Amino acid sequence: PAGLVTVDVRVENSKAKNVTITNVPSFLLAQDQEVEVKDFGRLKYDIAYGGNFYAIVPVDRVGIEFKRENGAKFLDLGLRISDAINEQNRPVHPENKDIAICHHVDFIAPGNNALHWKNAMAIYPGWFDRSPCGTGTSARLAQMHALGQFKDEDVLINESWIGSVFEGRVKERTKVGSYSAIVPTITGRAWIMGESNWVLDSTDPFPEGFLV
Repeated sequence: PAGLVTVDVRVENSKAKNVTITNVPSFLLAQDQEVEVKDFGRLKYDIAYGGNFYAIVPVDRVGIEFKRENGAKFLDLGLRISDAINEQNRPVHPENKDIAICHHVDFIAPGNNALHWKNAMAIYPGWFDRSPCGTGTSARLAQMHALGQFKDEDVLINESWIGSVFEGRVKERTKVGSYSAIVPTITGRAWIMGESNWVLDSTDPFPEGFLV
């Protein structure tokens, strides 16, 4: 959904150790936005783009302690926040008006230092990301960079709800419309869980599928 990305793989002893993606230009769309959230009240948030739109909300604004047993509370509130944003203050990408929805709410909690953060990434229609989220880490990088909380040479350690970690860096600066933006890189790793084969037969009259 983010668009074209490039991938670099670090190999040691013939095995991939980690992968770094260079993501699409990412930017802070707006700071200190407010919406009225059902059964909660007024909430202030930042909205940033990293391939998807992310509402970024410090956990101390919602009164939910960052611990595993509160997962359902974060998911429930995250869905209500995204509904409120899409109804009251829908984000629109300045260069692609078809990108105009927020289905991700990034509840952030401080880690060991100013460049280590933890997140509970509530995603529509109701789950957490296993990873710290690549496009979400890109959005967080863009927000921190725009707010002067992240220098070009810094490394963001972004930790997911279950403890998996991505490293975020700024590759270069750019513009998206009138917005200052960054080109982020995200370093992490994954594990193969299965394989499948897809075949295009030359006699198939619909090799690329169809639309109804």
